[in-house]
Amino acid sequence: MKAKWTILYSFRRLPFLALLLIAALFSPQTTFSQGTPWIAEPRTGSISLSYFNQNAKEFWRGDQTVKGPLEATGASLGQNTVWINVNYALGDAIAVDLQTAWAQSYVDGAVGPSGGEENYSGLFDTNVSLTYRLIDELVSNNAPSIAGRVGFTIPGGYDTGYINSLGDGASGFEASIIVGKFFSVVGASGEVGLRVRGSTSVNSNAVGAGANSDDVDVPNEIFLNFSVYVPLGNRLRVDGIFSSVNATSGIDIGGEGFSPSRFPSLEEDRSILGGRLFADLFGSVSANLFFGSVVGGRNTAKSTVIGGGLSVGLGGGFGGGL
Repeated sequence: MKAKWTILYSFRRLPFLALLLIAALFSPQTTFSQGTPWIAEPRTGSISLSYFNQNAKEFWRGDQTVKGPLEATGASLGQNTVWINVNYALGDAIAVDLQTAWAQSYVDGAVGPSGGEENYSGLFDTNVSLTYRLIDELVSNNAPSIAGRVGFTIPGGYDTGYINSLGDGASGFEASIIVGKFFSVVGASGEVGLRVRGSTSVNSNAVGAGANSDDVDVPNEIFLNFSVYVPLGNRLRVDGIFSSVNATSGIDIGGEGFSPSRFPSLEEDRSILGGRLFADLFGSVSANLFFGSVVGGRNTAKSTVIGGGLSVGLGGGFGGGL
Protein backbone atom coordinates (compact mmCIF):
# COMPACT_ATOMS: atom_id res chain seq x y z
CA MET A 1 0.00 0.00 0.00
CA LYS A 2 2.86 2.39 0.83
CA ALA A 3 4.42 1.80 -2.61
CA LYS A 4 1.12 2.53 -4.35
CA TRP A 5 0.66 5.80 -2.46
CA THR A 6 4.26 6.81 -3.29
CA ILE A 7 3.67 6.21 -7.00
CA LEU A 8 0.32 7.99 -6.91
CA TYR A 9 1.86 11.02 -5.20
CA SER A 10 4.62 11.10 -7.83
CA PHE A 11 2.05 11.04 -10.61
CA ARG A 12 -0.02 13.82 -9.06
CA ARG A 13 3.05 16.04 -8.74
CA LEU A 14 3.89 15.83 -12.42
CA PRO A 15 1.36 17.96 -14.37
CA PHE A 16 -0.01 16.37 -17.52
CA LEU A 17 1.06 18.25 -20.67
CA ALA A 18 -1.27 18.35 -23.62
CA LEU A 19 -1.12 15.04 -25.51
CA LEU A 20 0.08 15.55 -29.05
CA LEU A 21 -2.27 14.36 -31.79
CA ILE A 22 -1.82 14.62 -35.50
CA ALA A 23 -4.54 15.99 -37.78
CA ALA A 24 -5.20 16.50 -41.43
CA LEU A 25 -3.41 15.54 -44.55
CA PHE A 26 -2.08 18.59 -46.34
CA SER A 27 -2.92 20.53 -43.21
CA PRO A 28 -0.62 19.21 -40.48
CA GLN A 29 -1.64 20.35 -37.05
CA THR A 30 -1.58 19.43 -33.40
CA THR A 31 -4.94 19.68 -31.77
CA PHE A 32 -6.83 19.11 -28.54
CA SER A 33 -5.61 17.51 -25.35
CA GLN A 34 -5.89 14.17 -23.67
CA GLY A 35 -8.18 14.16 -20.67
CA THR A 36 -7.13 12.84 -17.26
CA PRO A 37 -9.33 11.38 -14.50
CA TRP A 38 -6.98 12.68 -11.80
CA ILE A 39 -7.77 16.12 -10.40
CA ALA A 40 -5.16 18.24 -8.63
CA GLU A 41 -5.69 19.53 -5.10
CA PRO A 42 -8.26 22.36 -4.92
CA ARG A 43 -6.92 25.77 -5.97
CA THR A 44 -3.78 24.30 -7.52
CA GLY A 45 -2.82 23.61 -11.12
CA SER A 46 -0.07 24.14 -13.68
CA ILE A 47 1.09 26.23 -16.63
CA SER A 48 2.81 24.33 -19.44
CA LEU A 49 4.79 25.59 -22.42
CA SER A 50 5.68 23.05 -25.09
CA TYR A 51 7.07 22.92 -28.62
CA PHE A 52 6.42 20.30 -31.30
CA ASN A 53 7.66 19.73 -34.83
CA GLN A 54 5.95 17.39 -37.27
CA ASN A 55 7.23 16.45 -40.68
CA ALA A 56 6.02 14.21 -43.52
CA LYS A 57 6.93 13.19 -47.06
CA GLU A 58 4.33 10.44 -47.38
CA PHE A 59 0.55 10.57 -47.09
CA TRP A 60 -2.56 8.45 -47.14
CA ARG A 61 -4.72 9.32 -50.15
CA GLY A 62 -7.90 7.59 -49.11
CA ASP A 63 -6.42 4.47 -47.49
CA GLN A 64 -3.48 4.18 -49.92
CA THR A 65 0.02 5.33 -48.95
CA VAL A 66 1.51 7.67 -51.57
CA LYS A 67 4.31 10.20 -51.90
CA GLY A 68 1.71 12.85 -52.63
CA PRO A 69 1.84 15.88 -54.94
CA LEU A 70 5.24 16.94 -53.55
CA GLU A 71 7.09 13.83 -54.78
CA ALA A 72 8.60 15.60 -57.80
CA THR A 73 10.39 18.17 -55.63
CA GLY A 74 11.09 15.95 -52.63
CA ALA A 75 9.59 18.63 -50.42
CA SER A 76 8.65 18.10 -46.79
CA LEU A 77 5.32 19.16 -45.34
CA GLY A 78 5.71 20.27 -41.75
CA GLN A 79 4.57 22.45 -38.92
CA ASN A 80 6.11 23.98 -35.80
CA THR A 81 3.71 24.56 -32.93
CA VAL A 82 4.19 26.28 -29.56
CA TRP A 83 1.48 25.29 -27.09
CA ILE A 84 0.41 27.02 -23.90
CA ASN A 85 -1.74 24.97 -21.52
CA VAL A 86 -3.24 26.14 -18.22
CA ASN A 87 -4.89 23.67 -15.84
CA TYR A 88 -6.55 24.64 -12.55
CA ALA A 89 -8.59 22.67 -10.00
CA LEU A 90 -11.61 24.70 -8.89
CA GLY A 91 -12.52 22.13 -6.27
CA ASP A 92 -11.87 18.60 -5.11
CA ALA A 93 -13.55 17.04 -8.15
CA ILE A 94 -13.61 19.70 -10.87
CA ALA A 95 -10.89 21.29 -13.03
CA VAL A 96 -10.68 23.59 -16.04
CA ASP A 97 -8.17 23.58 -18.89
CA LEU A 98 -7.26 26.26 -21.41
CA GLN A 99 -5.09 25.32 -24.37
CA THR A 100 -3.97 27.54 -27.23
CA ALA A 101 -1.06 27.67 -29.64
CA TRP A 102 0.93 29.63 -32.17
CA ALA A 103 1.87 27.64 -35.28
CA GLN A 104 3.96 27.95 -38.43
CA SER A 105 3.49 25.60 -41.38
CA TYR A 106 5.89 25.13 -44.25
CA VAL A 107 6.37 23.34 -47.57
CA ASP A 108 9.96 23.24 -48.77
CA GLY A 109 10.43 23.94 -52.46
CA ALA A 110 7.06 24.28 -54.16
CA VAL A 111 3.55 24.82 -52.84
CA GLY A 112 2.08 22.13 -55.07
CA PRO A 113 -1.26 22.09 -56.88
CA SER A 114 -3.26 23.61 -54.02
CA GLY A 115 -1.75 27.07 -54.49
CA GLY A 116 -1.02 29.44 -51.64
CA GLU A 117 2.31 30.34 -50.04
CA GLU A 118 5.16 28.20 -48.79
CA ASN A 119 4.76 29.38 -45.17
CA TYR A 120 1.83 30.35 -42.98
CA SER A 121 1.89 31.37 -39.32
CA GLY A 122 -0.59 32.58 -36.75
CA LEU A 123 -2.87 31.69 -33.86
CA PHE A 124 -4.01 28.07 -33.91
CA ASP A 125 -7.27 26.74 -32.44
CA THR A 126 -8.06 27.35 -28.76
CA ASN A 127 -9.66 24.64 -26.62
CA VAL A 128 -11.39 25.18 -23.26
CA SER A 129 -12.55 22.16 -21.26
CA LEU A 130 -14.08 21.19 -17.94
CA THR A 131 -13.35 17.87 -16.19
CA TYR A 132 -15.54 16.47 -13.40
CA ARG A 133 -14.31 13.47 -11.40
CA LEU A 134 -17.07 10.95 -10.76
CA ILE A 135 -15.09 8.33 -8.82
CA ASP A 136 -11.81 8.77 -6.94
CA GLU A 137 -9.77 5.58 -6.60
CA LEU A 138 -8.25 6.86 -3.33
CA VAL A 139 -11.60 6.66 -1.55
CA SER A 140 -13.29 3.87 -3.54
CA ASN A 141 -13.06 0.13 -2.97
CA ASN A 142 -10.56 -0.85 -5.68
CA ALA A 143 -12.56 0.99 -8.33
CA PRO A 144 -10.65 3.08 -10.90
CA SER A 145 -10.80 6.86 -11.08
CA ILE A 146 -13.51 7.93 -13.54
CA ALA A 147 -14.17 11.41 -14.90
CA GLY A 148 -16.29 13.13 -17.53
CA ARG A 149 -14.89 15.87 -19.72
CA VAL A 150 -16.58 18.47 -21.95
CA GLY A 151 -14.92 21.15 -24.04
CA PHE A 152 -15.31 23.49 -26.96
CA THR A 153 -12.96 24.75 -29.64
CA ILE A 154 -12.55 28.27 -31.02
CA PRO A 155 -10.86 28.30 -34.44
CA GLY A 156 -7.82 30.45 -35.08
CA GLY A 157 -7.77 33.21 -37.69
CA TYR A 158 -6.16 31.38 -40.63
CA ASP A 159 -7.11 30.52 -44.20
CA THR A 160 -8.14 26.97 -45.11
CA GLY A 161 -7.91 25.21 -48.46
CA TYR A 162 -4.14 25.11 -48.89
CA ILE A 163 -1.75 22.19 -48.61
CA ASN A 164 -0.21 23.79 -45.52
CA SER A 165 -3.16 25.60 -43.95
CA LEU A 166 -2.83 25.63 -40.18
CA GLY A 167 -6.15 23.87 -39.53
CA ASP A 168 -9.76 23.22 -40.52
CA GLY A 169 -11.09 26.56 -39.27
CA ALA A 170 -14.20 25.15 -37.56
CA SER A 171 -15.57 25.49 -34.06
CA GLY A 172 -16.48 22.33 -32.17
CA PHE A 173 -17.81 20.67 -29.04
CA GLU A 174 -16.45 17.49 -27.47
CA ALA A 175 -17.39 15.15 -24.64
CA SER A 176 -15.57 12.12 -23.28
CA ILE A 177 -15.37 9.57 -20.48
CA ILE A 178 -11.95 8.90 -18.91
CA VAL A 179 -10.94 5.93 -16.75
CA GLY A 180 -7.60 5.53 -14.98
CA LYS A 181 -5.97 3.57 -12.19
CA PHE A 182 -2.62 3.22 -10.48
CA PHE A 183 -1.28 -0.21 -9.61
CA SER A 184 1.78 -1.18 -7.58
CA VAL A 185 4.34 -0.33 -10.28
CA VAL A 186 2.38 1.16 -13.18
CA GLY A 187 -0.54 3.43 -14.03
CA ALA A 188 -2.87 3.50 -17.02
CA SER A 189 -5.69 5.64 -18.39
CA GLY A 190 -8.08 5.48 -21.31
CA GLU A 191 -10.42 8.04 -22.86
CA VAL A 192 -13.18 7.69 -25.45
CA GLY A 193 -15.24 10.57 -26.78
CA LEU A 194 -17.07 12.33 -29.56
CA ARG A 195 -16.08 15.63 -31.16
CA VAL A 196 -18.85 17.49 -33.03
CA ARG A 197 -17.50 19.96 -35.58
CA GLY A 198 -19.15 22.92 -37.25
CA SER A 199 -18.58 24.40 -40.69
CA THR A 200 -16.01 26.77 -42.14
CA SER A 201 -16.14 29.27 -44.98
CA VAL A 202 -14.58 28.24 -48.27
CA ASN A 203 -11.47 30.23 -49.07
CA SER A 204 -12.36 31.98 -52.33
CA ASN A 205 -8.66 32.01 -53.32
CA ALA A 206 -8.22 28.25 -52.95
CA VAL A 207 -8.18 25.97 -55.99
CA GLY A 208 -11.67 24.72 -56.85
CA ALA A 209 -13.51 27.26 -54.69
CA GLY A 210 -15.64 28.65 -57.52
CA ALA A 211 -17.42 31.97 -57.52
CA ASN A 212 -20.26 31.17 -55.07
CA SER A 213 -19.12 28.25 -52.92
CA ASP A 214 -21.09 27.25 -49.83
CA ASP A 215 -19.54 26.65 -46.43
CA VAL A 216 -17.67 23.40 -45.89
CA ASP A 217 -18.90 21.01 -43.16
CA VAL A 218 -16.07 19.55 -41.07
CA PRO A 219 -16.79 15.87 -40.17
CA ASN A 220 -17.48 14.82 -36.60
CA GLU A 221 -14.88 12.59 -34.94
CA ILE A 222 -14.75 9.68 -32.52
CA PHE A 223 -11.49 9.76 -30.55
CA LEU A 224 -9.64 7.33 -28.32
CA ASN A 225 -6.60 7.95 -26.10
CA PHE A 226 -4.71 5.32 -24.13
CA SER A 227 -1.61 5.83 -21.97
CA VAL A 228 0.57 3.68 -19.73
CA TYR A 229 2.72 5.41 -17.08
CA VAL A 230 5.84 3.76 -15.65
CA PRO A 231 7.77 5.54 -12.85
CA LEU A 232 11.57 5.26 -12.94
CA GLY A 233 12.43 6.22 -9.40
CA ASN A 234 11.00 9.29 -7.68
CA ARG A 235 11.74 11.89 -10.38
CA LEU A 236 11.38 10.17 -13.76
CA ARG A 237 8.42 8.68 -15.59
CA VAL A 238 8.07 7.01 -19.01
CA ASP A 239 4.73 7.09 -20.86
CA GLY A 240 3.56 4.89 -23.70
CA ILE A 241 0.86 6.59 -25.77
CA PHE A 242 -1.64 5.49 -28.39
CA SER A 243 -4.25 7.85 -29.84
CA SER A 244 -6.78 7.37 -32.59
CA VAL A 245 -9.22 9.74 -34.27
CA ASN A 246 -11.83 8.53 -36.77
CA ALA A 247 -14.05 10.85 -38.76
CA THR A 248 -17.65 9.72 -39.03
CA SER A 249 -18.06 11.05 -42.60
CA GLY A 250 -16.25 13.06 -45.26
CA ILE A 251 -14.72 12.82 -48.71
CA ASP A 252 -11.51 11.25 -49.98
CA ILE A 253 -8.65 13.02 -51.70
CA GLY A 254 -9.27 12.62 -55.41
CA GLY A 255 -12.76 11.28 -54.77
CA GLU A 256 -16.14 12.61 -55.77
CA GLY A 257 -16.63 16.24 -54.80
CA PHE A 258 -12.99 16.80 -53.87
CA SER A 259 -10.97 19.95 -54.55
CA PRO A 260 -8.22 21.60 -52.46
CA SER A 261 -10.79 24.15 -51.26
CA ARG A 262 -12.60 21.18 -49.63
CA PHE A 263 -9.64 20.03 -47.50
CA PRO A 264 -11.57 20.65 -44.22
CA SER A 265 -14.29 18.18 -45.30
CA LEU A 266 -11.90 15.22 -45.72
CA GLU A 267 -12.56 11.99 -43.86
CA GLU A 268 -9.39 12.13 -41.77
CA ASP A 269 -8.61 9.01 -39.75
CA ARG A 270 -5.29 8.84 -37.94
CA SER A 271 -3.55 6.78 -35.28
CA ILE A 272 -0.40 7.86 -33.48
CA LEU A 273 1.98 5.77 -31.40
CA GLY A 274 4.52 7.51 -29.22
CA GLY A 275 6.54 7.72 -26.06
CA ARG A 276 7.20 10.46 -23.56
CA LEU A 277 9.72 11.01 -20.77
CA PHE A 278 8.79 13.19 -17.80
CA ALA A 279 11.32 14.52 -15.26
CA ASP A 280 10.51 16.22 -11.96
CA LEU A 281 13.29 18.83 -11.95
CA PHE A 282 13.02 20.92 -8.78
CA GLY A 283 10.32 22.58 -6.73
CA SER A 284 7.18 22.70 -8.86
CA VAL A 285 8.98 22.50 -12.24
CA SER A 286 8.88 19.44 -14.53
CA ALA A 287 10.04 18.78 -18.09
CA ASN A 288 9.15 16.31 -20.81
CA LEU A 289 10.39 14.99 -24.15
CA PHE A 290 8.14 13.37 -26.76
CA PHE A 291 8.62 11.26 -29.89
CA GLY A 292 5.89 9.68 -32.00
CA SER A 293 4.69 8.85 -35.47
CA VAL A 294 1.43 8.37 -37.33
CA VAL A 295 1.15 4.61 -37.83
CA GLY A 296 -2.19 4.44 -39.64
CA GLY A 297 -4.70 6.70 -41.26
CA ARG A 298 -6.90 7.87 -44.08
CA ASN A 299 -6.44 11.17 -45.92
CA THR A 300 -3.75 12.22 -43.47
CA ALA A 301 -0.02 12.86 -43.37
CA LYS A 302 2.36 10.07 -42.38
CA SER A 303 4.17 12.34 -39.95
CA THR A 304 6.93 11.93 -37.42
CA VAL A 305 6.68 14.16 -34.37
CA ILE A 306 9.24 15.38 -31.86
CA GLY A 307 8.78 17.83 -29.04
CA GLY A 308 9.21 18.79 -25.44
CA GLY A 309 8.21 21.29 -22.81
CA LEU A 310 8.26 22.67 -19.30
CA SER A 311 5.49 22.79 -16.71
CA VAL A 312 5.30 24.91 -13.54
CA GLY A 313 2.88 24.31 -10.69
CA LEU A 314 0.34 26.86 -9.51
CA GLY A 315 -0.87 27.23 -5.94
CA GLY A 316 0.03 25.02 -3.02
CA GLY A 317 3.80 24.76 -2.90
CA PHE A 318 4.29 26.95 -5.98
CA GLY A 319 7.92 28.00 -6.24
CA GLY A 320 9.08 25.72 -3.44
CA GLY A 321 12.71 24.76 -3.90
CA LEU A 322 13.41 27.39 -6.58
